[in-house]
Amino acid sequence: MKIINIANIITFLRLFSVPVILLMILENKLETAFWFFLFASMTDIFDGYFARKFKIVTEFGKILDPISDKILIFSVLIALSYKSYIDLPIVIIIVLRDAVILLGAILSILLKKKINYSPLRIGKITFFFQIIFIGMLLCNNANFFDFEILIRYFGLFIIYLTFISGILYLIRWLREILVNI
Repeated sequence: MKIINIANIITFLRLFSVPVILLMILENKLETAFWFFLFASMTDIFDGYFARKFKIVTEFGKILDPISDKILIFSVLIALSYKSYIDLPIVIIIVLRDAVILLGAILSILLKKKINYSPLRIGKITFFFQIIFIGMLLCNNANFFDFEILIRYFGLFIIYLTFISGILYLIRWLREILVNI
């Protein structure tokens, strides 16, 4: 199976849009950053759709897609935090969740245990709401809409959802590691 296909090209578009989004945020061109972020977020829907529809799922794509997601989310959140559009603790919680997931993967490799790396449904839901949250932050600070009150409550929801999903990944992987000891 070819590594480069339409699904992986779409994933690369997401990855390559990140520097543009970051530049726009850092230059306070939040309207443009929002539209590029919206485009990048939509690529996550289409790459998976095309990969499944045309049966072109590759091992490379299975690795590239979540890495592209993380690079998009982490870099945009860090840039927004740098510009004081989001509180740093929210960014830290989101990054720590993925550090826990990565730690679980490393632990399984070190213990030579096979674990399930497929995403949990709550992980996909968490990513979806993180995308919505970032879009709201960009819209609010670009003065498209006033989401200030909603952002406060949605931020708490994101923290809760991120925390719960991190714990569920950890529980799943610990069970799999401990069962096979």
